[in-house]
Amino acid sequence: MENVLRVLLVIVSVAIVGLVMIQPSKSQGLAGLITGGSNENFFAKNKVKTKEKVMARMTVVLSVAFVGIVIALNLIK
Repeated sequence: MENVLRVLLVIVSVAIVGLVMIQPSKSQGLAGLITGGSNENFFAKNKVKTKEKVMARMTVVLSVAFVGIVIALNLIK
C-alpha cells in the first residue's frame, strides 16, 4: 500500500508542476508596474476564460490530492 501511495505522490507532483508551468501569467510583470496597466479595465479583467479556469481548478484538485496522499503516507508509517 505504501508503494502505491508513493507512486501516486510522484505522479501527482509531476502533474502539479506541469500544470503550473503551462498556466499563462496573470500579470504584465515590470512593464505593468511602470505603466500601471492602463490598457486594462474592469471588463477586460473579469472575462470568463474557460481553459484557464479549468487548469486552475485542476491545480487545486491535484494539490488537495497531494496533501491527502502525504497525510496518508505519514499515517501508514
